[in-house]
Amino acid sequence: MLSVLVPIYNINVHPLVSELQTQLSKSGVDYEIILADDASSDGSIREHNGLLAELENVTYIQHERNFGRSASRNELADEAQYPFLLFIDCDARVKKECYIAHYLHFISLKKDHIPEFAVSGGLSYRDNLPERSKHLRYKYGLKREVRSAKERNEHPYSHFTPFNLLISKSVFGRCRFDEFLTEYGYEDTFFGLALEEAEIPMYHIDNELYHDGLDDNRDFLRKIEASVGNLARFYRDGLVDNRFREQSRLLQTWEHLRAKRNGKAIFKALHWMKRPLTNLILRHNSLKALDLYKLMLFDGFVDL
Repeated sequence: MLSVLVPIYNINVHPLVSELQTQLSKSGVDYEIILADDASSDGSIREHNGLLAELENVTYIQHERNFGRSASRNELADEAQYPFLLFIDCDARVKKECYIAHYLHFISLKKDHIPEFAVSGGLSYRDNLPERSKHLRYKYGLKREVRSAKERNEHPYSHFTPFNLLISKSVFGRCRFDEFLTEYGYEDTFFGLALEEAEIPMYHIDNELYHDGLDDNRDFLRKIEASVGNLARFYRDGLVDNRFREQSRLLQTWEHLRAKRNGKAIFKALHWMKRPLTNLILRHNSLKALDLYKLMLFDGFVDL
């Protein structure tokens, strides 16, 4: 009935798989757990995770070159044998003992009268503060990512993420993750827009997973830079439509400021502020400075 799909990169997934297997075994449903390592650079993690293939109902796939998250997720969906797919990111950890039971209950409510659907359980962060070098990612997650199901259901396709996603397998006959997008940033947004265009019902429930894979401040800033670079490339290539624009506060703000009579002067000043903005971000974990930094980056990338 349920295929649990976990794309892996440089993360030990033994604790995650162990808890999932415990809950799935107790549920009494037919299940499988499929893991796909996308050429992790840490050989010890690859070897350790590979041992999970010895477990019952667990399949392990090892890539020898990196294909990107979109391709890994599509491959996992293609390999799955059951009609419902549960995508879980490898840096997630189970928060509740009833996690699987909540999704199975949702399936029982919907499957007889809605042939295809997607439902997101959301994410949360632990209460204990991580080490100082990861405060920026932790603060960003709490302030920008954590939303209740009620909030998320107000705009169900906005800020889409497959971090913790249950979806009908049949959906992948019409909607797939865009494998052209191999770099970090916005591949999830395009998949959410594809679901909306295909009129796949999208629901949100409070069935969170912990997001434990926190990047240190500099690594997170590099990911932000890659993400903004992706957005600028989409913009230059004419891939940004009004639906995408509605989901990007960065793009909306940039267009608003650029349209002002003194728009060029505003961005010239921002470019001069690159170093102090970087210091505010890395040393003081300022999200306002991060927003300005992203605007400055986008403006520079668009003009390349």
